[in-house]
Amino acid sequence: MHFPSWLYFFVNWFGLPALALLAMLLVYRRWHRVFPLFLVYVVGTELIGIARLVSLRAQLYARIYWISDAVFASLALLATYELFFKRLFPAFYRVRFYRTLFPATAILVTGGAVLFALFGGHFSILAKTIHLYLYLRTATLFFFVVLMVIMGRQWTRQEFGIAFGFVLDVSTALLLLGTWAHNISGRSGAIAISSVIAYDLACIIWICCFWNAPKSEPAVPTAPLSPAALHEAKKWEDSLKDFMSQGKR
Repeated sequence: MHFPSWLYFFVNWFGLPALALLAMLLVYRRWHRVFPLFLVYVVGTELIGIARLVSLRAQLYARIYWISDAVFASLALLATYELFFKRLFPAFYRVRFYRTLFPATAILVTGGAVLFALFGGHFSILAKTIHLYLYLRTATLFFFVVLMVIMGRQWTRQEFGIAFGFVLDVSTALLLLGTWAHNISGRSGAIAISSVIAYDLACIIWICCFWNAPKSEPAVPTAPLSPAALHEAKKWEDSLKDFMSQGKR
């Protein structure tokens, strides 16, 4: 698969204007209130793309790429997590402790991996972190689709578009990872281009889903949290806090 240089540049960097437009749509139509972590993912990915483009010919580009890729993977995982738990388990998502536990863990793990790579010189840990996040995203999307069908939940256009875009992204990323793992050098280039094209298509799908969306965000369906479930969630929260406080003594 051979592209002219201008077409190759367009395909590689199409995501920058696409994500900028998507971010403006999310804010203008107030969908950032429904999917705040998805907006963080879009804005973060845009900033990462700009940083990579600016440092394209710099000597530190390799380090910038791997560090930014770890941040990108964590942001994508958080956006997938939001889609999964907020839609399928809205009652528990309303509990602040559970809502912030997973994002805080992802931020700590990513920050620790980046610091260890910078000061310890072990950049391989970033690749392992990225692969771990990729597998977690794949599993989360798989269970999201399965549980949506089993639980009989109705897809909204925006939920389906976000999920479908992420499925395109992770499927080609897994194919590329498989070619690297088996040293299939003859196909890795074509799959790498296919991965970029798949992400461009995901950006187009996301833009189409929010382009004609109503400006006033719809209410996110939430089941009422029963007193028993709230009590159980509070009990687990107190138990985990006690365990963490004992570890500090």
